Amino acid sequence: MITERLKIWILLLVVAGCGTGTALAQKMVKVSGTVYNIAENRKVPFSDVTVDVYAAKTVAVGEDMKKILDSNDQEKTLLLDQEGKTTTDENGYYEILVPDNGALIFKVGLSPSVLKEVRHQMKIDVSIDEGVMLESVTVTAMRLVLKPEPKAPKIIGNMLIPYNTFKLPPYFGNRFSRLIIQPYVLDCETNDTITFARPSVYDGKEYALTQERKMGYDMNRDPLRPYIKAEALTTRAMNLDWTDTIIVPDPNRNYSCFAIVNLEDYSASNSRTYQINTCQTKRPMKFLQYNLFSEQMDPLQHKERAQIEKRNTSDKIQLSFLINSDQLTDTPENKQSLAMLRNKLKEIAESPGTVLKEFHVAGTASPDGHYSSNLSLAERRMRKIEQEITSILPQYTLERVYRNPHAEVAPWEEVVKLLERDGKSTEAGKVKEILAKHKDIGAQGRALKQLDWYATVIVPYLDELRVVNYNCLYEIYREPNDEEVMAQYREKGLKGSYTRYEYWKLFQLITDEKELEALYRRAYEESLEQKHPWALAGNNLAASYLERDTVDTSILEPLIDLSIHSTDYSRMNADGSRTEIVNRLEVVTNQLCMYIKKGDFEHASVLVKILPEDSKFDLLKAYTWALGGYFQGGTTPEEKERAHKTFETIKASSPQNEVVMYMALDNRAGNAAAKASLAKLPQDSALTWYFKATLSAREGEIEFMNTVIALSECFKRDKSFVATAQNDGEFNEDIIQAAMDMSNL
Repeated sequence: MITERLKIWILLLVVAGCGTGTALAQKMVKVSGTVYNIAENRKVPFSDVTVDVYAAKTVAVGEDMKKILDSNDQEKTLLLDQEGKTTTDENGYYEILVPDNGALIFKVGLSPSVLKEVRHQMKIDVSIDEGVMLESVTVTAMRLVLKPEPKAPKIIGNMLIPYNTFKLPPYFGNRFSRLIIQPYVLDCETNDTITFARPSVYDGKEYALTQERKMGYDMNRDPLRPYIKAEALTTRAMNLDWTDTIIVPDPNRNYSCFAIVNLEDYSASNSRTYQINTCQTKRPMKFLQYNLFSEQMDPLQHKERAQIEKRNTSDKIQLSFLINSDQLTDTPENKQSLAMLRNKLKEIAESPGTVLKEFHVAGTASPDGHYSSNLSLAERRMRKIEQEITSILPQYTLERVYRNPHAEVAPWEEVVKLLERDGKSTEAGKVKEILAKHKDIGAQGRALKQLDWYATVIVPYLDELRVVNYNCLYEIYREPNDEEVMAQYREKGLKGSYTRYEYWKLFQLITDEKELEALYRRAYEESLEQKHPWALAGNNLAASYLERDTVDTSILEPLIDLSIHSTDYSRMNADGSRTEIVNRLEVVTNQLCMYIKKGDFEHASVLVKILPEDSKFDLLKAYTWALGGYFQGGTTPEEKERAHKTFETIKASSPQNEVVMYMALDNRAGNAAAKASLAKLPQDSALTWYFKATLSAREGEIEFMNTVIALSECFKRDKSFVATAQNDGEFNEDIIQAAMDMSNL
């Protein structure tokens, strides 16, 4: 060591001696500039670290000084001329006097020094890479205050898992004190307190005795007694590890965790609040791929009983007669109409659900001939048909029926209408002229008979005027048909009043999805008001919500009984008069999907146990358990087996899910398996690079640069991942900022 020091002194003396002769010819100049840090692939002035700047009188002397500085030997460095040295300020700026043909040597930390020849320059900027690999060293210092560093919590399912270590400095506590750590959870967006976690209590060995002696305190009545830890509070430095599992209402929101730390004894109490978990949260399952489905109930498989209603109905027939006679013409039409009349009246008389209210018989004669004779003929025809009706109906029915018989002679204007109907406008016009000249029906007839074409054109139309019209009005109690249901709905819409049977009909008749959803909602709300929830309407309403990615778990809650651990359970009512189906399979399936979409895995984990053992539901069950965090561990053999099956089922569902599940294990073995599985993903995908960055970040500071590069590649491919990373507890602010800078964002 002495020999080495002598060599250095001799070197410095020689350098100084050589410089004496040359200095006479040198000019001293003030050189200034900025020293930039180019580590982390960005060029920024040194601000948080000072750079030492040494002035050498010649370049040769500067090279010798550089060798000493690069040796990183502190003792040798102290032997250098300290008067010819300066340091950079907070902006990386420096000023120093140096000969104009000398050199400057820049040194920061353990990085290799940089030599710059002055060459008569008065401004010299220099770039230095501060990043160097350091050997592992241990630095020991004494903590003076309690200051927990906030950690990133983890959310799996509805479970927030905060953690931290409270590092108590020496003499923070003593054997007479009590330390209470009361964590609580805040919503990062609203700053509302969500819940208080279980407190952790550490008592000094003499705390209870002191309280009893000094304060007369009964420790058996201490409300914090269940939370007292076995480890006693002492004057020594202590590391108190804390973690908890807290159920949060919405796992899609960010939560932070604070802790009130209270230290008390019999004479004083000191309290302070610390943030122990950040809002940046680790969500290992956020990239899990899963597809949920909805189950519609087929109305045809769940038919509603028809409810008969009173319907006002009418039937009409027309019968034709021979000329100048009350005898019916022998035509198939007359026979068919008369048979229909008799059958209808007989049906009305015999049906218990039909009531005849009134019938009207109107006999009509043609205007050909004398008016009085024609009117008398019309009356005979009317009475004949009325007799047909009264002969079929029982006397008690006739007594309750309103009858209004009527006889008339058809006016000649009816002939005009018939001519116009058949397109004989010329003849119709001629008849109109005659009728306009003669007001009396008899005179009109005599004038028309003078026409050459009366017998060939007009007479055939008179047959159509020799008729009896029958109109029957009756009330019938029957189920409505499709046309009647749709007519009522088109008239009144959702404001109308419908029976359950009519709703059931409309479910099949309406095809528009929005209109059908509104109908489901109206029908279901009515059933809830009647305290009889309708499974068909409620389930299909929920299925419609799921199809458009809308969540409302309150819809199906009235249709599920969690005390019954099976689906499609047939339950009899109290008096045994009827049965109902509880926990219909479609209802349970849709509600489970609702819970998953909502992020309510606490309820989902209960409901999934009701589903039957069917391979159709294996993946849905696995999604539920995995998203809820039940894919590892377990306290019983059954739970362990279920966790293993869940992990393997989800892992095998897609290459992406294989990576996600391995990463969710959050241990070295899982991370290593995830890295190997990345080869199965598209290598140019932004998500693949995000996975790479996450796995690299888990390696710690040693992988800082690789993490930044991977995250930068992700940002270059998809900028939306910037917001994802900023809310991800896997990355700190330095990593994200460096990746953004590298991506020019």
